[in-house]
Amino acid sequence: MRGAMNYEKTMKKSKLAAAYEELEPQDRRAALAEYRTLCSELDLSDKMLTSHLLLAILPAAALYRVLARRAGGKDAALSVIRDAALYSARPMARMFQALGRLPFGFPLLRVITPAAMKSGFGEAGWRIEWDKSTRDKIAFTAHSCFYDRVLRQYGMPELTPVFCEYDDAVYGAIPHIRWGRTKTIGRGDAICDFCFTNGRRSQ
Repeated sequence: MRGAMNYEKTMKKSKLAAAYEELEPQDRRAALAEYRTLCSELDLSDKMLTSHLLLAILPAAALYRVLARRAGGKDAALSVIRDAALYSARPMARMFQALGRLPFGFPLLRVITPAAMKSGFGEAGWRIEWDKSTRDKIAFTAHSCFYDRVLRQYGMPELTPVFCEYDDAVYGAIPHIRWGRTKTIGRGDAICDFCFTNGRRSQ
C-alpha cells in the first residue's frame, strides 16, 4: 500500500490541505518527505486508523516539523495548522447545520451517531463508553484517544487540541442541536465527554 500511495495526492485530500497548498515549493517538498517518512514508520494495516493517520495526524505532524523551522517557530506553525484544520471543517459543519434544520434532525442524529462512531472511531483507537442516552440526549465518553497517543509518541501533544477544536467547529453551531462537550483528552483532561441534546424540546 505504501509503495502505491501518491503522497502528494493524499496530502491534498487531508485536513491540512490548505496549509500544504500555501507552502513554498522547497517547503512543500520537505513536507512530503516528512510525510513519507512518518507513513513508513507506522502500521497502516488497519483501514480505520490509517484513514486518521493519512488524512489528519501525519499531515499535521509533517507540516509542523517543516513549519516549526521557519521564522516564528512552533507557535507560528501551530497557528497555520489550526487555521487549515478549521478551514477544512467547514463542509462538514455545513452538512450538520443542514441536518439540524430538518424537523427530524435530532432523531436522525441518534441513529447515525452510534454507527459513525463504530465505523470511524472504533476500539482499535478509542475506548468509548456509551452513557444512557434518551430521546433527547446522545452522550458518550472517550477514555482514550488515538490522536493523543500518536502525537504524544512524536512529541507533538500540542497538536491534538487542534483536532478537538475541529470537532467544536463541526458540531458547535447546529441549529436546534446543542453540543455540550466540556472535557477533552487533548486539552489535558482524563476523558472526552461528548454530548448532544435536542434543542427543539426545550424551546
